[in-house]
Amino acid sequence: MLNDIGLAFENPKPTTLLERMIYIASDPHAIVLDSFAGSGTTAQAVLALNKQDGGNRKFILVECEDYADSITAERVRRVISGVPDAKDADLSEGLGGSFTYCTLGDPITASGMLYGDTLPDFSTLAAWLMHTSTGRSVGPSELQPLDGNGLIYSDSRRNYYLRYKPDLEWLRSNEAVLTESRAEKIGQICRKQNKEAVVFAAGKYIELDDLSELKIMFGQLPFEISRSEQV
Repeated sequence: MLNDIGLAFENPKPTTLLERMIYIASDPHAIVLDSFAGSGTTAQAVLALNKQDGGNRKFILVECEDYADSITAERVRRVISGVPDAKDADLSEGLGGSFTYCTLGDPITASGMLYGDTLPDFSTLAAWLMHTSTGRSVGPSELQPLDGNGLIYSDSRRNYYLRYKPDLEWLRSNEAVLTESRAEKIGQICRKQNKEAVVFAAGKYIELDDLSELKIMFGQLPFEISRSEQV
């Protein structure tokens, strides 16, 4: 069967049905989540409603099948820019709006890192740690070591450090460890900036009391990942 913009799909839902459901169950500023997006009918319904009443609804679609780009995202692209052969005048002209198409990378797991089966690159792990520890979403391309201590991010309160390379032998070496001298160097930098520090590393050769005096919080890898997996 074809959906209402001409893309083949087995069981397309009527867009008008979704429009009615979203209109009844939400308000013009709602975020609509469809965890099984299929051909993307939900996105079209949201955009159509916004076109009708000037709303600012947003949609999040999740689709794990191979057609996520060729059918689901392609439908959204078409309804935004316009479908010339559509019978509906608004759809023919284009519903307007925008969206971002994202794909998931390989999972980051504690066991994969512990045994070296799946070692993420530096920027991917740094972005993951920033998101899970602070809630910030910082693009992986933006997170590279900014100094020899492994600084990855800084805000008004804290500096964040990551000592890591996607190399199992390196991770087993002293280079991957937060030593007393490295901690003192980080502590001096943060003291001058009147900040605290968060350091992620495979291990530490310094007592927690000494880290507290330096205002350093320590997160051990890969157990920081294991802790998040248990939440």
